[in-house]
Amino acid sequence: MRIERKNLAKHYRRAHPDLDPYERMKEARKERPPRKIREIPSSTVARVFIILFVAAILIAAGLLALSVFQRGGESLEPSRNMFYTASDGAIINGTFYPSSEKGAETVYLIHDIGEDRTVWNDYAMKLQEKGYNVLAIDLRGHGTSTLNIKSSDITYDWTVMDHEDMMGIMLDVQGAYKWVHGEDIDGNRNTDAGEMGAMIGVGRGGLFALSQVARMSREKMLSATIISPTLTCYDLDVPQIFQDFGDVRPVMLAASEGDTIAGKAIDTVMAAKEADGENNGFTYYVQGDGTGMALLKDEGLQEKILEIMEMGWSLGSGP
Repeated sequence: MRIERKNLAKHYRRAHPDLDPYERMKEARKERPPRKIREIPSSTVARVFIILFVAAILIAAGLLALSVFQRGGESLEPSRNMFYTASDGAIINGTFYPSSEKGAETVYLIHDIGEDRTVWNDYAMKLQEKGYNVLAIDLRGHGTSTLNIKSSDITYDWTVMDHEDMMGIMLDVQGAYKWVHGEDIDGNRNTDAGEMGAMIGVGRGGLFALSQVARMSREKMLSATIISPTLTCYDLDVPQIFQDFGDVRPVMLAASEGDTIAGKAIDTVMAAKEADGENNGFTYYVQGDGTGMALLKDEGLQEKILEIMEMGWSLGSGP
């Protein structure tokens, strides 16, 4: 009997009614035992979690570093340690934060007596991000500024320095400006900074610095900010320092509302300036009773300092 190909399946089912392949396939699927899912050891899960967690931290750290060291899409220059010799031989160490812009202004940061330049680390970077060059130094007898190049017998320690040694701090500030605009032993410029500068100082260290800045021409130092000033600072005549600063360059005094010592100094200085008809003095008060560097946490004070500096820069760019 001839069976055509198209009738082959029909003929097979007719000859073997109990062996329907489709039915057998369905039954086989029902009888098949369920597949076992392999369990991943808990230790392996823990390792994978740790790896992913560490990777996330590294990525976040990389993004943070990128945001800190970039401004406007341009990478900021890394800071570098430096030193110079004051005119009396004191070796002054510091940290320079260069601007990415050639000819930018320089902000000089002066710490209080008993501190060192490291208190400025965070704030210096904020100013650098604004496009400024920044120089923070250790005043003699502070931090790493303890030696004198002229004599190995001379060392500086602020806890035992007398009035004469303290007055030498003004030479430290003078030397800072000279270093920024000076050359190294090979005749290369130390920096690409422009001529204009501004000073921000804290407490008695800031007053010593202002005493020197007052003697410099307004083309060199165009503004100053003193945080937590006092009326007594060794042999300095504090009100006279502000008078010597002149009636053109802006100067700001900042303190907390609860700091009665700084408040008295500010009232005395401002009264003297008003009596002389000077209107270049500005004040800023921070809520609370903090002193010194703690005040720089106030964003309002940070903004006001930038305004004072801009006022100074405008003097240098004028006719």
